[in-house]
Amino acid sequence: MRKLLPLLALAAAVLSCNDDVTGLGPPSDPTKETFAPSLGVNIATMTRTESGVWLLDVTPGTGKPDTATTDSIAINYTGRLKDGSQFDAGLNVTFEVARLVVGMRTGLYGMKEGGKRRLVIPSALGYAGQAIRDTSGAVKIPRQSTLIFDVDLITAFNRVDTTKTSLRTP
Repeated sequence: MRKLLPLLALAAAVLSCNDDVTGLGPPSDPTKETFAPSLGVNIATMTRTESGVWLLDVTPGTGKPDTATTDSIAINYTGRLKDGSQFDAGLNVTFEVARLVVGMRTGLYGMKEGGKRRLVIPSALGYAGQAIRDTSGAVKIPRQSTLIFDVDLITAFNRVDTTKTSLRTP
């Protein structure tokens, strides 16, 4: 009986866990969040895409657009959390569009080369319930975090056959 009690206690603890206890919580909602003033995010002045990404063209581009046939992009970017803390940045970095989080893919769609855009990506279109850790194991992006990206589109590479299925499909 003494061996069974710890197992029953453990089973009860596991079964009683819910998202709040485990810290997952609900997906983020940028319309209900407060952003650090340094981010310059004002949801009321931004456009919401069908998928739920909020965007603002800071500087419209004049080059070719990021389209459904774009397979890679070269960008300058900075990624931050709503408290203003930076979790990533890069200059003239090339990404395969299909490897970006859904919110980034849909938020960049239609942006023209030379343009600067601010994206506010709700957690459901970012990393959702998955925490992103750095190489030391420390959490860089907590679960259910809204992501804020400032992006400069340098080049959109349209190398794919236009008869193939779009990489934009989430």
